This record gives sequence, structure tokens and C-alpha cells, in this order.
Amino acid sequence: MANDIPQDILEQLVQMLSNLVSNDNMVRSSAEQQLNSDWMVSKPDALLTGLAHLACHHDDAVLRSFAAVLARRVALRIAPNQPTTDTVELTLWDVMPEETRQVIQTNFLTALKKETNKSARNKICDTISEIARVTALNERKLDVYIEDETWQELLPVLLDCAKSESAEQRESAFRIFTSVPHLVSGQHMEELSIVFDNCLKDKEPLVRLGAMKAVISIMLESSITVRNAMGVLLPQLLEVLSGFVATSKEDHLVEGLVALIELAEHSPRLFRNLVSSVLAFMIEIVKKKEFDDRTRQSALELLLTLAECAPGLVRKVPDYASVIVPAAMEMMTELEDDKEWYSSDGSDEDDNDANYIIGEHALDRLARALGGSMILPVSFIYIPQMLASDSWQARHSALMAISAIAEGCAQIMEEELPKIINMVLPYLTDSHARVRFAACNAIGQLSTDFAGILQKNHHSLVLKHLIPVMDNAQFPRVRAHAAAALVNFCEAVDKATLEPYLDSIFERLLSLLDSGTIFIQEQAITTIATVADSAEERFVKYYSSIMPLLINVLQQATSSEYRLLRGKTMECASLIALAVGKNVFAPHAQGFIKLLVQTQTSVTEPDDPQVYYLLTAWARICKVLGRDFVPYLDIVMPPLLASAQLKPDFAVVDPEDDVESKYSAEDGWEFVGVDGQQIGIKTTVLEEKCTAVEMLSCYAQELGSGFRPYLEKVRDIVLPLLKFYFHDGVRHAAVATLTPLVSCVQQAELGEEYMFNFWHQICAGILEVVATEADSTFLVPLYAAFYESLDIMGPGPSLSPVLLEAFTKATEAQLREFYARLKHREEARASEELEAEDEEIIQEEELNEEAVLGEIGRALQGVFRTHGVNYTSIFQALLEPVVATFLNDAQSPTCRQWAICVLGDLVEFTGPLSWPIMAAYVPRVMDSLMDPSLAEVRQAACYTLGVWGQYGGSDYATVCSASLPLLFQLINVAQARSDENVMVTENAVAAVTKICKFNASQFDVNAVLPSWVQALPVVNDSEEAPLVYTYLLDLMDAQHPSVLGLNNVNLAHLATVMIEALVSGVVVDPVATRLAQTLKICLSRLDVNISTAVWNSVSVEKRKVLQDMSFL
Repeated sequence: MANDIPQDILEQLVQMLSNLVSNDNMVRSSAEQQLNSDWMVSKPDALLTGLAHLACHHDDAVLRSFAAVLARRVALRIAPNQPTTDTVELTLWDVMPEETRQVIQTNFLTALKKETNKSARNKICDTISEIARVTALNERKLDVYIEDETWQELLPVLLDCAKSESAEQRESAFRIFTSVPHLVSGQHMEELSIVFDNCLKDKEPLVRLGAMKAVISIMLESSITVRNAMGVLLPQLLEVLSGFVATSKEDHLVEGLVALIELAEHSPRLFRNLVSSVLAFMIEIVKKKEFDDRTRQSALELLLTLAECAPGLVRKVPDYASVIVPAAMEMMTELEDDKEWYSSDGSDEDDNDANYIIGEHALDRLARALGGSMILPVSFIYIPQMLASDSWQARHSALMAISAIAEGCAQIMEEELPKIINMVLPYLTDSHARVRFAACNAIGQLSTDFAGILQKNHHSLVLKHLIPVMDNAQFPRVRAHAAAALVNFCEAVDKATLEPYLDSIFERLLSLLDSGTIFIQEQAITTIATVADSAEERFVKYYSSIMPLLINVLQQATSSEYRLLRGKTMECASLIALAVGKNVFAPHAQGFIKLLVQTQTSVTEPDDPQVYYLLTAWARICKVLGRDFVPYLDIVMPPLLASAQLKPDFAVVDPEDDVESKYSAEDGWEFVGVDGQQIGIKTTVLEEKCTAVEMLSCYAQELGSGFRPYLEKVRDIVLPLLKFYFHDGVRHAAVATLTPLVSCVQQAELGEEYMFNFWHQICAGILEVVATEADSTFLVPLYAAFYESLDIMGPGPSLSPVLLEAFTKATEAQLREFYARLKHREEARASEELEAEDEEIIQEEELNEEAVLGEIGRALQGVFRTHGVNYTSIFQALLEPVVATFLNDAQSPTCRQWAICVLGDLVEFTGPLSWPIMAAYVPRVMDSLMDPSLAEVRQAACYTLGVWGQYGGSDYATVCSASLPLLFQLINVAQARSDENVMVTENAVAAVTKICKFNASQFDVNAVLPSWVQALPVVNDSEEAPLVYTYLLDLMDAQHPSVLGLNNVNLAHLATVMIEALVSGVVVDPVATRLAQTLKICLSRLDVNISTAVWNSVSVEKRKVLQDMSFL
């Protein structure tokens, strides 16, 4: 299309633009209809070229601005009338003729050069950026931008603008570079470096800011080489910020800090040589109390980001903690004695961006990032001083600081816990209510961060001081917080420890419940629930007093302001029912269930908090009643199924839209930037959905065959949720439901055909996700669901050939991905640039990946166990090469151990038929008996030798005989019974046992048994011990001379062996009883002096164990 646009087209567009912003709804709707159904469908070329022309040439700046915005939005819309066979949806810009695109681009470049109105110029810049982005995006290959050859004029124009005498043009150029950094990321940097160097020193603040943001944006998108080359500009970026500080241009300063924070998060090592300078500069800003809170908080955030993303770098700066910690603690003192605080429930304070909250969060983040050794000493230079201050704000700050650092400093603080508790407790009676509140907070946090230790060692001291705070009637919020701290304490307390305090606790809690203040009543009920849950059967004493009160709350508190109170009451009553059990709860069961039903029918609003509490209360009552709950399923399930099928709300908004006004975070909206757009999801619905799916799993587990009417419906809901990538909790809850569903089918006895069809659908769903899943933390439950369900299906084959192939291919893909990541980590470790925090990340990855490898091994074992030789062909074709790679990897003991275990399972479940596959791997497994790198490799090799002996048959006889000297070498090595080696030793003993019992054709058993007897006992390996001791007992019953020895010389040793086995609990009945009987016979045959010596060698503690188990 030519650049000359008919005047009537322009007039029509001007009218439409005017109508689109009309206050008249009918006019506006008609214009929208015209745009969508006429212009976009019939004349898209004229629409876009006309808008571009108006954005460039119209006299009205507002209309120019709107034309630019609408051109951008229209160009990115999906083109109408696309063929249904197209697999990729094309935008209107994609289907524009090249000539039309060039006209549009030319108009906007002209507009960029001539526009003088700031708002219109910004809109034009944004449209140019978007066109450049989508043009390059369409040329993207392998997810990497390539140089855009279709808009060659853009970069020269931008460079000219960046050098222009007009500050507005310079600023505009950098606005576009910031939005579309790929424009320069592949270019020669020499000319650009000169441009940036000049503009970072520009006399105009907005140009300096624009250049700074552009440099950072380019660094974020560039290759490591380009990013490191541009790193030399970092000192100049700090100079830009310094200028804004000097001139108090705080808006510019915050914008620059936000950009720098993103760079620090993405590439913290660029700051390697600047950490000290950044620290001094940012602390200077933090301490400027005349600056706005956001400015100071942004400076602090940069320091925190560096600490979290590059703790290794930060730890090398000697004064980092000594500078930032007191600054954060000083910020924590910036709070007023607001009268509203005393009457509010504090529910909105967690999201508060006040300085004292930000300072508290800063200490928490620093402690978790840098650790106790760096943060604790500095903190406790100031905490005692502040506690002794006359200022209540200082005392409050000190106590909140203890709460904040406790988690991150727990390992070091544990040694000082008694001192810290004694430091905090006096402030529970401080003269100022907010200090008492902070002391309650500290006790609660310490109870959580030192769970178990604090409760066991300090319960008397803590509860003696904490419980009376609930009497503080003049300050209801302090009373409530003391009850909240009691929740933290009781979550990790032993019921016997708690019992002496129950009378005093419930006296206070009942008083709180009678307070008449809703938030206090809510907290009282929450605390009652927690105490009851911890006290368990010891709560029965208080049941008759408290349960009627809770029932009364549900009956009387019916208006909307009591919805949360009712929810917490349902939670409390159902937890009490769990604590006291079915029989005690029985008198109130029907009445409580009736109230739940009434509540469920009364809920009409989707955001009613009672919905969540109903879901969980019903599930607890199900656990209490067991199969007696089945009649209520038809009441419970419809809303539960509806909640499980909730779909989250999504929004795609323009970067310039006022997101907060339309999509408030308070309403649950969260946004992320994707390709220049803001993608939002409403998360509140996700929590309800997650809870609902968790409850479905609960019902399936508890009700078994009683869940029959809902099996197919629940299966069809949860299987697609394995791919619900918006919420990890939903995915994990969904996979946790699958095995219980299979169990329900098995218990319902619905016939073999039904059971297999049901299982096959679930299995196919699992394997489809396994094939492409990249999250190791989700692969663990996926594989667990697979093999646990396989176990439920029984010992025979339950997978079709198609499913067997799908499992094997998916597992092969996962193993190859695992191996590739393993090699990548090895290369990273070999790199000289590896930092301490990188090693920590790698170690965490390894733990996750090794967990997946273990689950894959268990899944393979399940398939071998159920399909045996029928699986060997597909295993040999697809997985054997991977196993061979793992087995022969000299660098990875983990791989070798895993491969040996898999080969052991192959032999165990295919027997003698395994030899054709195994023959090639025998030497490698034998070598692994002496593997010096990892005890687990030696243990796996010993175990596999035992499997060969027990299941391998005659083909393995020669190998088994040859392995005996090596096995005894392991048994008799120095430190054979050390913590590191004991499982190796016991597996070696077990392997000798199996070889002697099942595969002794190639050696004289009588020559081996004396050494075997002396190698006993086995007291740790509960899997191997039953076979070992059964074999021993059989030989002793047969009076085998090689076991008893000449003149029964071995009887004393054998008696000691049996005593150790019984005391350790490594065997259970019937083997344990048989051992005890044989021990008595053995002792009766010993000389009295020898028998006495044997008993004298047994410690008092071990004798008591034998007595408690009735073995004496």
C-alpha cells in the first residue's frame, strides 16, 4: 500500500478513535464493534497504516498518542479468518504485506524524530519497541534472537537520536533500547560504548537515567561475553545514582535502583569489585531519613539482593554485616505509637511496607543468606544495648530482631538459647504493651525455630511467663499474641510435657473465648485447636467443657462478620474430634455434622473464608468416623468437586495500564512480565483448588471401597491436574490422589477388567507427564505413584505392552537428562569461576536428582518384579545402554551404585535367564566390591553378589565362589563396623549367607562356615537379618559342626550374637521368638562360669530390653 492514505479513511479513523474514548457506553461499544468486525476483518492494512499516519501527522497530541497505542495493540491481535489447520496463531502484523509494514515503520520512525509532546513520544517509542520485538520474535530460532534484517533503518535512527542535540530524542532512543535490548546485543560494541559513555554523563537527568536503564537492559539480555565487557560501565552507573542523590531527584534514584537491583539479581558477579563501594553508597541513602521511605528501602533492597544472590562475594567484605545490620535495626525503630494498633487485629501488617517492617524482613533475609556466623555476633552487639534503652521503640526493635534472625542463625544460636530465652522473658511484663507484644512474638518464633529443643529443655520457664500474659485484659492484642505464641510452642511439644499446664492454659483460653472481641475469640479457638491436637487423649478431660461452647458458636454466630470465627471454630472442633477419637466425639457427631451441612448450604460468596475450613473440617470428620462417613459423601462431594475444578482467572495487561487499581494484590492477583506484557493470575482460587484436591486424596485413603461412586469422576479431575503448572501444590495433591484411587478400586472388588482399565488410564496419565517433566521435585511423587500403584495391582503383569514401552522410553529420557545435568555439574565444578554459593546450589540439585534416581530404581524394580522375563527385551533395547553408561562412569559413584542395584533387580526377578545380559557386567560389579570412592557402591555390590547367589542359579556359581575371599576381605577390614562401613559389612555377611545356602556347588561350605560364624552379628540391616538368622538357626538345629565348633566351642559367641540380634530389634517374629528359644537352649548347654561371663558382658540396658520384650 502506498504512503498516500485516502482522506476519507483518515477521517473515519479519527471518528472511531474519538468514539472509542467516548463517555457514552453505546457509542463506545459501537466503535469497538466497528474496529473488531469491520476494520480488522475487511481492511486491516488501511487500519494500521492509517493509525501510523495519524500517530505521525495529526495535529492533536492526544489523538497521536492514542493512535500509537491502538496501532500497537491491534498489530498484536490474532489475525481473523486463519485456516483451522494452522498450528501457530498469527497476529495481524504477521499477515501484513511487507510493503505495508515498511510504510508503518517509516511513519513511526518519522514520528520519533519530530514528536515534541512527551506523552505522545513515549507512546510512539513503545509502539516502535513492540514492532521491533515481534519482528525479531518471528525470526527467533532455537529460542535465541538473531539479528533483525527486516528493519535495518531502526538501529541507525536510534544511534542518531542518541547523539542528537535534543534531550528528548536522546531519552527516546534509550527508552527503546531498554525495551528491545536485542537490537544491540549482537552488534559491535565500540560505537555503542562511546554513545553510552557520553550519555551516562549527559547534562540532562532523564537522559542519564534512560542510558543507565538501557545499559542494564542490554546486559540482562546479552551473552556472558558482552555482559562482562559492559561491566566496566558499572562505576558510571553508580555515578549516575550519586548525581540523583546530590540533587535529591528521588524518583529518578528509585528507578535507577530498581534497574540495578534486577541486574544484581541476574548477574551478581558483575559487582565483584564494587561490593564495598555499593555498600557504603547504599547505606548513605538508607540513613538519609529526609528521603522517602521507598528510596531508602530500594537502597537497602540492593544490598539484600547482593547478599542473597552472591553470599560468597558479600562474605568477603569484612564490614558488610557490621554496616548493614545496625542500619536495618535503626530502621526497625521507626514506628509510632499509633492508637489504631491497639484496637486492630493486625491482619494487614504482614504486607505493610513501613520501614520497621522492611528492617525486620532485612534482618531475616540477611541471616538466611549469610548465616549465623556472620550476622549473630553483630546483632548481639546492639540487641542488649537496645533492650536496656528507655525508648520502647528500641526495646521493641531488639526483640523483633531476635525473632527475625532466629531461623537463619539457628545453628549457632542453639548453644546460646538459654541465655536468649532469659534475655527475652522479662519483657513479657514490660511497661509498654507493644514491647510485651514483641516479646510474645520472639517466644513464638523461637518456639518454631528451635522446635523440640526449646519445649523439652525450657517448657517450665517459658510457660510460667507466657501463660499469664493472656490475662492482660487492658490490651487485647497482646493477649491474643500471647495465645498465638502458645500455638507455636504447642506445635512441637510432647503431650506428657504439656499435661501439667493444661488446666492453666484452658482457664485463660476460655476467658479469651468469652472476651466478646472477634479477633481474640478467633485466636483463642485457633490455640485451643492446637493445644488439643498436641494433648491428644489428654484433652478428653476438657472435652465436655469446650466442645459445647464451640457448637454454640456455630449455632449463634451467624452474621457475616463472624464468618472467619465460624471457620476457625469448625477447624477447632474437627481437630478436637481427631484428638479424642470416635467414641468420645460420638455424642456431638451428628449435631456437628448438621451444622457443617447448614453452613455449606449458606455459603453463597466465592471468597467466603468458611469454604476452606469446611473442606478441611469434613476431611477430619471423615478420618474420625472412617467408613461410617460414607453416608455423608453425597453432601460433601459436590462442592468439593466444584472447588477442585476451579479455573484461575488470567489477565494480560499493557505495561502502562494501572494494574494495581484493576487487579489488586489484596484480591490475590500476581503478575509477571513476559515479552513486554504483564501476565496476571488470581492466586486466591488456587489455594482453594489445592485444598480441595488434597481432601479428595484424604477421602480416597480413608474410605476405600466406600469411595466407589466417585472413582471415575475424581480420576478424570486429577489426571489433567498433573499438568497444572500454575500451582505446584495442586500438582502434588493431584499425584498424591492416584495411588489411593487405585487402592479404592482394588478394595471395591469391581472385577479384573474394570481394575485394569482404571489403572491403565492412570498409568498412561502418569507416564505422559514423566516423559517431559523437568522438575525433579515432582518426578519423585510421579514415580512413587507409579510403583506404589503397581504394587497394589498385585504380583502379576499389569502393564500392557504399550504402557511398558511408554514407561521405558520416558525413563530412558529422564535418565539421559539426568546424566547430561550430571556432566554439566562436573564441568561447573572444574571451572575456576565456581563460587561457594554455586556449590551450595549444585549440592541442593544433587540431593533432588539423587532422590529422583532412587525413585526410578524403585519403579524399575516394580516392573521387574511384576513382569519378570517379559520385560527383558525392551529393557535390553532401551535401558541397558544407559545402565552400562552409568556403571562405567568412573567419575560418579552415585551412577555406579544405581546401576549395580538395577542389575541386581534384573537377576532377582529374572533368575538364571539374566545371565546372557549380566555376563558382560560381572567383572565391573566384582571390581566395585573394593570401590574406594563411596561405601554405598561397595554395599550395592555386596547386595548384588548375594542376589546372584540366591537367584542366579548355576551360571553364577563360579562367580559366587570367586567372590568369597573378597567378601571376607570387606568383613575383616579395619573399621568394618564404623558408621561408614557397617552396612557394607552386613551386606557382605548376608551375601556370604546366600551363597552358602543357595549356590555352593563350586566350593566346600564346611570350610566357609566357621569364618561366617565369626563375622556375625548383623544388627542394622533389617532386610537381610531375617534370612541370615534363619540360616543360622537351621544350622544350629541341625547341630552343624562347622557352626557349633569342636566341643561346642562357638556356643558362647553364638549366644552373644543372638543377644545382640534380639536387643537391636533387627528381627521380628517368628524369627525373634525362635532366636530367643534357641538362646535359652544355648545358654543351658554352656558351663555355668561361661554362661555367667556371657551375661556379665551384657549391659544393664540391654538386659532390660530383653526383659521388656519378654525374651528373658
